[in-house]
Amino acid sequence: MTASPDSRYPHLFAPMTLGAHRLKNRIVFPAIVNNFARQGLVTDRTVTFYAERAAGGAAMVVSEGLFVHRSSLPPSTGLAAFDPYNVEGFRRIAGAVEEHDSRMVGQLLHLGRQQLWTPGAASPLGVSAKPDPYRWTVPHAMSASEIEMVVEAFVTSAATLRRAGFSGVEVHAAHGHLITQFLSPWSNDREDGYGGDLDGRTRFLREVLAGIRSVCGKDFLLGLKMPGDELVKGGITPPEAVRIAQRVTAETMVDYLAFGQGNSSLSFGAHVPDMHYPPGPFLDIQRELRAAVPVPVVAFGRVTSADESEAVVRDGVGDLVGLGRVLLADPGFPAKVRDGHEAQVRPCIFCNVCWAEATQGRKLVCVVNPRLATPGEAAGVVRKVSKKRRITVVGAGVAGLQTATEAAARGHDVTLLAGSWLGGKARLEASLPGRQEVARVLEYQRSSAAAQGVRIEPGVEATAEMILASRPDAVVLATGARMVAPYGLEAGSETGISVRDYLAREDEEHGGTAVLFDFDHSPGTYAAVDLLTRRHRRVLLLTPRAHIGEGVPYVSLLGIHRRLHEAGVEIIPSSEPLMFKGNVLRYANVFTGVTTEVEEVRLFTWSTPRLPNDELVAPLESRVVPVHTIGDAYAPRTMLAAIHEAEQLAGRL
Repeated sequence: MTASPDSRYPHLFAPMTLGAHRLKNRIVFPAIVNNFARQGLVTDRTVTFYAERAAGGAAMVVSEGLFVHRSSLPPSTGLAAFDPYNVEGFRRIAGAVEEHDSRMVGQLLHLGRQQLWTPGAASPLGVSAKPDPYRWTVPHAMSASEIEMVVEAFVTSAATLRRAGFSGVEVHAAHGHLITQFLSPWSNDREDGYGGDLDGRTRFLREVLAGIRSVCGKDFLLGLKMPGDELVKGGITPPEAVRIAQRVTAETMVDYLAFGQGNSSLSFGAHVPDMHYPPGPFLDIQRELRAAVPVPVVAFGRVTSADESEAVVRDGVGDLVGLGRVLLADPGFPAKVRDGHEAQVRPCIFCNVCWAEATQGRKLVCVVNPRLATPGEAAGVVRKVSKKRRITVVGAGVAGLQTATEAAARGHDVTLLAGSWLGGKARLEASLPGRQEVARVLEYQRSSAAAQGVRIEPGVEATAEMILASRPDAVVLATGARMVAPYGLEAGSETGISVRDYLAREDEEHGGTAVLFDFDHSPGTYAAVDLLTRRHRRVLLLTPRAHIGEGVPYVSLLGIHRRLHEAGVEIIPSSEPLMFKGNVLRYANVFTGVTTEVEEVRLFTWSTPRLPNDELVAPLESRVVPVHTIGDAYAPRTMLAAIHEAEQLAGRL
């Protein structure tokens, strides 16, 4: 894939030589855990996942972290590089990727003290007997012989991948894993030859790199992912990262470097900056590091568009650009951008649901891409129907828009009764601080529906008679749900207002105290709290749970806590409202029953369980019309569930 002379993105699509290999462009799919393996072995879906990223046009594909030794206990859904039964599977991955003129690179991983997937399941090896800041598990401090064993495991794993047809390996020395634990004075307090000064702390990594280069040769790509900034006091900073990179590459030249941010402490969120971060939040650091190191650099971290990707290469931030979550949402991004079809790119909204699912040991999912890791995903292949039907979809939230678009793409004649809320309740969420990127999903769905010929009738509040008048062969009800007032309010209490209704009204109350009752724990709820802190002098957040944020990925929850504490929000756990009257709110502790009153409450709002808007089901079913109820109208759930369910239904219509 080469850029035409008049390409809008000549730097992004310029080929380059990396080590002994030619890359057709500058787009890299970096390592992302997918959990498609079974009992540690490659599956068909594993192969398809990587093949589709290559088919979509990425010049280089980096595998998920491949575990190099049993002492870094992989989950059954992770891939073991040390397992001889995986060699044939690795050959399949390499063949499926390389046939698309894309270089397949295996990331080599040892977690060290970190137990992301299997806490407490084994006694982990670590650099020092210091607890993992994520799980608080304390490892066994490695002996000299154990260090030698793990070094050899890295080398042996690299040799295995070379035999399997991989173009190279990337040694994972970032994100607080084992090698970071050696490199960082924050985690390494050893007093032998693997600790202390720069030479001691880099010794393990230097032995790993030298061993791989010696065994695998100079034509085998050797990449290094290392910390650019741990973002913790006493950890690796950008100047220290430069010292480490220069010391390491002076002994064994690697073919590329990639700099990650954060570790498993409170800086965990920097691994995968979410939609609350600005685009490319760490690119300035990476630009500084690239200028100081002697090898090409892969820059990454919430690069959101082709324009930003072009600027990364053009402006000298990186020689290549890593687009992990972007290529999860749409592996066809490179080909679509190259061919001038940028508007057809399915947008990533950086919600980090993918990270949450994978680190909980479940299979990788993408909220906006229900076809993830299926054949034909990159090309957008859909199965056409043999018999065209008239389909009427009621409701234009994410579920209704997805159903209408996909049904039309399969060949049906589709009418979408959009009502007064094109975009549904997601449109309200997109108006909240830090949640604006939700609007990108709605705009993509709207434009895709129009492109597929869906007839959109806005401003129509559908009735059963109106729906039946269109003589549909099938009806899809995607009419959403509504929040209900807190169940525990006593008789005579004012109910306050739901968060959704508060956002929809035009008048804005300011000043005084606002209380939000959180019986929802979703990212949108906490974005609403962010909004309240801008409008009210005092904000209280009540929840019946012992903590907040159960529905938020941990890496994003850290940011929520940081914002709420910085804004002075009073977080009151294990509590529920009892009475709101005359600007006084009384609430009780759910365990003790002890009550507290809050005065001068200007706003009492709540984010609570929802009831389906399913009033149309009975009158339609009585007319013997096939009716399908999906999304919140069937059972209130998440955007992930709504979009994926809609995709499945469209395939059955």
